[in-house]
Amino acid sequence: MLKKHLVPAILILLSLLMLLGSKDDRSTKAAWLGNTIFFPLVHSLKAIETSNAMKQELFSLRKSLAEETLAKLELQNQLKQYTQESAIRFDKGNSEFVMAEVVGFSGQFQERNLIVDKGKGSGIQLGAAVISANGIVGKIILVNTDHSIILPFSNPKFQIPVMDARTSVQGILEADISGTISMNMVKLGSEIVVGDTIVTSNLSRIYPKSYPVGVIKRIRESQDNLFISADITPFTLVENLEHVFILKKEGRK
Repeated sequence: MLKKHLVPAILILLSLLMLLGSKDDRSTKAAWLGNTIFFPLVHSLKAIETSNAMKQELFSLRKSLAEETLAKLELQNQLKQYTQESAIRFDKGNSEFVMAEVVGFSGQFQERNLIVDKGKGSGIQLGAAVISANGIVGKIILVNTDHSIILPFSNPKFQIPVMDARTSVQGILEADISGTISMNMVKLGSEIVVGDTIVTSNLSRIYPKSYPVGVIKRIRESQDNLFISADITPFTLVENLEHVFILKKEGRK
């Protein structure tokens, strides 16, 4: 019981002591108590106050750092988009294009399609050709208001007429389920060699003539010995794309 009432009794005595004397005496006694008996409490309160202030300052600094990081990332992304757009170094003819960001995939493995963030609201049309800064990507096969789906050249369902840029030998660009990209249906004896550049053909109804496709890395004969196939190393890696360019050309379907 004594311990229970000891602290309140001491506080009451100290309070009475503080009431005695003049104003100067009370100030002197308050200063003495603050530097002796109440020093640990005062020090703790100041430490807590300092800690709270430091926490607030740290939060403010972290917020500023996050804002600066986001601003830097935005500038980096804008620079990347500008660089990719300016890197289209082949002739687009009369074509205009819309830049779109790849936001997802549909399908599995080598049959995957690309989902981009541009649709009818951006003037995208079904069947439009899609390119990257390096070469062809595919074509639009579905258009919604705010997004579209691209069938890429790496999908086995994609086919397009292509030709050898050096000799104009014609063939069909196709992909198999293993991911091999080939120019098929090339007549046996045609003048094509490893290292030749393959581009879109004048027979294409999607792409204007001579869009880059890739480079021949291997030539092989078909089983019936009537045709040859050329395995292609494409200029565009579909799985690494962040942005694509969807061509818009008046009068082209």
